[in-house]
Amino acid sequence: MTPSTAIAGASSGAPRTALISGASFAGLATAYWLHRLGYGVTMIEAAPRLRRGGTPVDIEGETIGILTRMGLMDAVLAKALPPRVFEFKDADNATLGAVGPGSDEETQMGPRYEIHRDDLLDILSGAIEGKVELLFGRSIEQLDQNSEAVSATFNDGSRRDFTLVFGCDGNRSNTRRLVFGDGDRYTYFMGGYFYLKVVPETGLLPTNKSEIFSVPGRTAMLNGYDDRTDIGFGFRTAGQIAYDYRDKAQQRRLVHDHFDQLGWKVPGMLACMGEDNDFYFDRVTQIRMPTWSQGRVALVGDAGYCPSPLAGLGGSMAIIGAGRLADALERNPDDYGSAFRDYEHGLRPFVEQVQERAATEGLQMMFPADEAKFADCDRKLATGDLGI
Repeated sequence: MTPSTAIAGASSGAPRTALISGASFAGLATAYWLHRLGYGVTMIEAAPRLRRGGTPVDIEGETIGILTRMGLMDAVLAKALPPRVFEFKDADNATLGAVGPGSDEETQMGPRYEIHRDDLLDILSGAIEGKVELLFGRSIEQLDQNSEAVSATFNDGSRRDFTLVFGCDGNRSNTRRLVFGDGDRYTYFMGGYFYLKVVPETGLLPTNKSEIFSVPGRTAMLNGYDDRTDIGFGFRTAGQIAYDYRDKAQQRRLVHDHFDQLGWKVPGMLACMGEDNDFYFDRVTQIRMPTWSQGRVALVGDAGYCPSPLAGLGGSMAIIGAGRLADALERNPDDYGSAFRDYEHGLRPFVEQVQERAATEGLQMMFPADEAKFADCDRKLATGDLGI
């Protein structure tokens, strides 16, 4: 341990405090572990309440072990959705390839569970209820570090000191901007845009099934559940589109511009879009950083290493990141510098593997770029070499 990274009060037994920005999966899981390690935890969230909505989350691999250690896996299993078949379709709705219960790909992947995002949010937030100070409508305006603490100035003008600060505030992280600098230098644009809307059950497909239809550069996706349907559109672009992220009508027009002429079930999907603003639209990106910490501040989940929606592991990656961070802090209880290096050294190879797979296999399977790549995708579907 070096004096410059010793945790203040380590020898005197003074209380250690942590500030977490973002009541996300990453934030909630990080709060759980820090409380368990003896930190006094304050969590802030810019929204007036927990951010609900969105598509279900896959729970697999290391995530299962971490949730089991947290004592939450039984609650997850109680809310797990039935197994779902994942089918690739052509314009005539014939199935080109499938992944699902009993397939070779599913067997190789090991146990995998799916849970509605709001159910997982309730499970994680319930695990910290009464143990963590949770402040809504609060964001960080400024962070100042010294040898003893981090001083955080909030949007209400108040100022407080913390032993450590954790940015768990997503791929557009305010914490990352404050500590590492502004701009898109850590954002890797993957060449496309994605739209997602959750609507009541549509009748467009059976329950417990996902369907994907693609043409070169464009993909339409449906996820069917008992009481709702996910409608997704993705399209490639030569470069980034100049659009106002606050202008939802403009974003709807962009989707229509790219999909109005397609067949399959696309007309019915477009009809379900409606005119309301309750949907997600954004560029497909990854966050790639040379380091996930600076001084007493560290990033967890999408804020530091977003793998993109193409990876299908955003929720799992957040929980894994929080668990790996906690393990590193437990191994280095009095030296945050060593703990942060330990956390990054252990997790980065896995993150980079997931990001690379999403940028190659995931991008190609979900968004074939041209006729040649589309033909290659069809070949893989025909042979069962799906790579997902």
